[in-house]
Amino acid sequence: MQKRTATKAQIKKERNPKKVKKVIKQKGYPSGKLPKGKVLHHPKPVAIGGKTIKKNTRVITKAKHKRIHKNRNKKGKI
Repeated sequence: MQKRTATKAQIKKERNPKKVKKVIKQKGYPSGKLPKGKVLHHPKPVAIGGKTIKKNTRVITKAKHKRIHKNRNKKGKI
């Protein structure tokens, strides 16, 4: 299992709604909100030092997001 490298304060900063809204706008959603059924995913998780930036985020469906995290748990990652 990967160990957490980010502090609680760093995680809170990266998940800040203003920061998330800014990245969503950069991803091509001018309202700063995602369509129903979509979520913002961090390929490098925030808990292990991933940043909320355009390069480290993907807009994916909720179902796919759930599968990704289910598989990470099975593999012992996060």
